[in-house]
Amino acid sequence: MEVYEAGDALEWTGLAQTDRALAARLCAGCPVVDECLELELRTAGESTVGVWGALGEDERRELYPHWLRRGERVERGEHA
Repeated sequence: MEVYEAGDALEWTGLAQTDRALAARLCAGCPVVDECLELELRTAGESTVGVWGALGEDERRELYPHWLRRGERVERGEHA
């Protein structure tokens, strides 16, 4: 697991493939990666920015509607 502090230079490129690789590197080995993703989906939804849960913005925006449907099924008592 890598630890980043204020002032560490992260080289975001704006290119989805490169940013996905950086997100994976930033979050590799993090013990709360699932909780991190869940928090961002719950609080920001489609307005998500940055890296959360080892996923970049585009990946989370794509995941969000599926995550919502899964939550609705769980609330109804169906299997996710």
